[in-house]
Order: sequence, then C-alpha cells, then structure tokens
Amino acid sequence: MESRGIPSMLLITEPFQPVVESFAPTVGMASYPAVTVPHPVSTLDDESLRKLAAAVIDEAVARLIAA
Repeated sequence: MESRGIPSMLLITEPFQPVVESFAPTVGMASYPAVTVPHPVSTLDDESLRKLAAAVIDEAVARLIAA
C-alpha cells in the first residue's frame, strides 16, 4: 500500500518483532513502521482489546502520519 501512496504500518505481537525486523529489509522497507503489542491477543475479551487499542492508538497514528 505504501508504494501506492497509502500510509501503512504493522500492528504485531511481540514474538513477531524479530521476524519483521529481519524480513523488512529484504523487501526494501528497512525501517517499516510497526507497533508492537503484548502476546497473545487472540484470548483477550472485548473490553481488554478496547483497552489495548486505546493504549497504542496514539503511537499507531503517529507512525502513520510520520511517513
């Protein structure tokens, strides 16, 4: 999407951060913006997901508009 001018970022859980850091340079995105959240998220209830989203929304928006 970035190549089409649409600001993008990743929202990943902690165990996947090393994978992103090693793979991103191979696709020309050495400093691809990512926000990392605690793992796992699949077991969180709706209220916990809302709290997690509220905790990272400012960082996510900042990464999107920084591009």
